[in-house]
Amino acid sequence: MRTVLTPSALKADTGKILDRAIKRPQYVKRNGVLLIITKADSVPGSGDESLVSPWEQRAKTLESFYDPAKTW
Repeated sequence: MRTVLTPSALKADTGKILDRAIKRPQYVKRNGVLLIITKADSVPGSGDESLVSPWEQRAKTLESFYDPAKTW
């Protein structure tokens, strides 16, 4: 069964909840929005690469649609 936490529960037991998130996702509902706290996989590479945020990935994807060198 999935437990949905409140922000106050997250604030009260942050360390314990983050430790549990390593094993399985933790869910928090705030202002009608369901948030998921989960362990992220590191990006494989040479070490020079930094983690790419979802917004950066989205921007790169959108920019690729406008690349004149691409043929569809």
